Amino acid sequence: MLEKTGRRWLRVIHIVFIAFLMGGLASILVINHLADLDTHQLFIANYSIYSLFNIIVTFSFYGVVTTGLVYSVFTHWGLTKHWWIIGKWSGTVVLFTLVWIWLGPAINGMVALSDIGLREPAVPHSYTEYHNTLTPVITVALLVMFTLIAITIFRPWGQRTQKYEMQRGMVLTLTGIGVVLGVGLGLMGYYDLESYRNMSISSPDLTKVPDGIHRGSVKYSSFEYTVAVKVNQSRIMGVGIVQNRDSDYARFAEGIIPRVLKKQSPNVDGITGATTTSKCLMKAIEIALEGAK
Repeated sequence: MLEKTGRRWLRVIHIVFIAFLMGGLASILVINHLADLDTHQLFIANYSIYSLFNIIVTFSFYGVVTTGLVYSVFTHWGLTKHWWIIGKWSGTVVLFTLVWIWLGPAINGMVALSDIGLREPAVPHSYTEYHNTLTPVITVALLVMFTLIAITIFRPWGQRTQKYEMQRGMVLTLTGIGVVLGVGLGLMGYYDLESYRNMSISSPDLTKVPDGIHRGSVKYSSFEYTVAVKVNQSRIMGVGIVQNRDSDYARFAEGIIPRVLKKQSPNVDGITGATTTSKCLMKAIEIALEGAK
């Protein structure tokens, strides 16, 4: 059990994470309502939202959950003794669903579309659809958080009648297994993504590439990305996407094609919010050109 000083510090840390989480969501809401922005300013605004979400909101949420879990396990409150604590965990699940099922994809879509200049007719969702998602989702998320704070203060519903109380050792064992599995799988996925995001992309010598249409492919996970690159008189005349994932993010990544044609090289900046797929398509273009030589 935590001593009084330990409980006090844990509460302080928990409250700090809550403040950062609510502040991050509120900041995103404010930036999302900035008006009369040109194309460059719009991308900067959306990139700021993207950064706030991936740094402040994400880590604050995990901090809130972790400190809340520690406080429940190492104090007399427990995880399942009181209805109000069960209500808080239920609200946390709702908050997680709102933030990662609706808010995250909308933010990625906004920053990707603004990065490619909002000129992607093949994308089924428009920028406006993503933009209009943020306000209601963040508003509901903040209301959920205020409700959770009120539950913490007033502690309604009382203690739950139960025959068996989950023992601390069992809670720690199950939590430890969950954390190890979650962190392990998360790190494996992270390093796998980073290996693709950090792939080196060269600029093939186009003078050695014969005229014609050349294909290149890259496999990532269970997907294969295939492109057809048309070369004429040592210039890249066009890039066709032969095979791509059937998702919005994959289509956002196709925004690299104008950059490749402009630079005459596959070594270009990827699309923010669709970095991994961008790198795969760039590598497929490089492979097509290198293979043709």
